[in-house]
Amino acid sequence: MIRQATKNDLAAVMVLIDRVKGKMNAQGNFQWDEQYPLKEDFLSDYESQELYLYEKNDGIYGVCTIAEKGHEEYGTINWTDLEAGLTIKRLAIDPHFTGKGIADDFLDYAEELVRQKEKRFLLADTFADNTYANLLFKRRKFKFVEKREDPNADIMLHYYEKEIYQDPLY
Repeated sequence: MIRQATKNDLAAVMVLIDRVKGKMNAQGNFQWDEQYPLKEDFLSDYESQELYLYEKNDGIYGVCTIAEKGHEEYGTINWTDLEAGLTIKRLAIDPHFTGKGIADDFLDYAEELVRQKEKRFLLADTFADNTYANLLFKRRKFKFVEKREDPNADIMLHYYEKEIYQDPLY
């Protein structure tokens, strides 16, 4: 079940994030490290009421932020319509529960939020070398928008969008 996070969930979220960082780093993916994401990022997501958890049997198996605003560089990306989108951020699945459709459940949930808020697009970005995230977005029919260097690090990012809702006025 996907639900909005509470402040009391933040400690468990950080335990999950530490496990995910360990798995990513072991696979040679250093998109997440000791500098990002931090507890403050998730606290901000919680305070904005944009932090969601996948919970089952009283355990947290995944976390995802579904935000009204993208990262600071989003205004410079060649989106179809930045203002008409919600953004997926910090999608993380407990390594013990990957391959069970949890990421798909989060994307289904996010797509439904796009419809409810009468937005048009779901936006996302990921490390160019994050094979799993890139495959997820491609499999889910996201359109590749562009590739560019992260302004804060020496890595390349891929930006994706998916049109979810077509308003007849567009």
